[in-house]
Amino acid sequence: MPNGAAVEITPTLTGVTGPVSWSATPKASIGDTLYTLSDKPIAAYAAPWDMTADKVTITASAGGVSNAIQLNVKPSPAPAPWVDLPVTWGIAFGDPPTLTGARPVDSAIDQSGNLYLAYSSPVSEIKKVATDGSITTYARVGEPVALAFGPGGVLYVVDRLASSAYAIRRISGDGTVSTWTETAPYDAARGTIDGAARVATAYTLRLAVAPDGTVYATDGSRVRKIAQDGSFATLAGGGCETGVPPGSACAERRNPVDGLGTQARFMGPAAVVTDKAGNLYISDVALIRKITPAGEVTTLAGRTSRNFDFVNEIDGTGSAAVFSGNGPMTIDAAGNLYKLSQTGQLRKITPAGVASTVASSIGFTGAQPQNRIVSLHALSPGVLVLQSYARLSKIRVD
Repeated sequence: MPNGAAVEITPTLTGVTGPVSWSATPKASIGDTLYTLSDKPIAAYAAPWDMTADKVTITASAGGVSNAIQLNVKPSPAPAPWVDLPVTWGIAFGDPPTLTGARPVDSAIDQSGNLYLAYSSPVSEIKKVATDGSITTYARVGEPVALAFGPGGVLYVVDRLASSAYAIRRISGDGTVSTWTETAPYDAARGTIDGAARVATAYTLRLAVAPDGTVYATDGSRVRKIAQDGSFATLAGGGCETGVPPGSACAERRNPVDGLGTQARFMGPAAVVTDKAGNLYISDVALIRKITPAGEVTTLAGRTSRNFDFVNEIDGTGSAAVFSGNGPMTIDAAGNLYKLSQTGQLRKITPAGVASTVASSIGFTGAQPQNRIVSLHALSPGVLVLQSYARLSKIRVD
């Protein structure tokens, strides 16, 4: 069990029916890493980074019968704190006005390794964290919710407007802010609309910019391409809208389909990155999807079916790998993807679709909100930067 990789456990409890109780000894202090269902004789265990023992005993019991297995474990590497992020306060308008702390909801990294953090309303600004850890205010934007760098050091910022619309701002290297494009207000009854700036609509936008400057965005159940004139077009995905009114969800969101353009179907695309060739990689709930610049969608790794219905991560190649859900994702210079799951498992996915666990119990679901990882970036070969609400940390993954 290297690096806290999860392993499935199925005990032999001959002649026994009914609920199964589980225990792990010793137990790590950071949280429960033994995932179980009481009505099924199957579990999964992952060793977190604070595990000091080299062996752990897993015991399953039911109807007075017990069975135990001992696992050799190699704990996950631990993240090293780098920069504590400031609590930034602002006045939220209301009656009466209130003093509210803003948090960094997304980040981006430039070619020199400087990080840029999007602080939400009411602070509404972009902060720069230099490689020496110093923090300065880089720009002020209405309500930044997503960031991405493009060629020439241009920072693209998704600014959520009060009218259920979005503006995409461009910030040049000298800090000059300009508006590149805007959407019309989103109407759930009409769904996502392609078209010119201020005509097109968007439900929610996460950006990636290809090396040639082409801007892409995950948006609900689609992946959009934004032309230089600010117009929106669907590159891939179709069918069910994410933002439709309650009660009108369609089954095809549960049945992702590979294919060209709008023939493809997504479960719920979120994090998006691009490689040197301009291909996109999408975190699509339980799948990692690859999209060519022509809109051809394939599944690089993951599957939608599991052996049991609870949060779990399984290493493997292609459809043998299991991912528990969407989370932040990045790509390194060699084209390897790194994705953080809802369980805090940090997974590496090679260009060939081989998924492996490189760390565990990092910013996991259930952690205090300030410790949850919302973004990660490849800083240098073998080193990632993890961004939570409270701090930046570094972790070695080679």
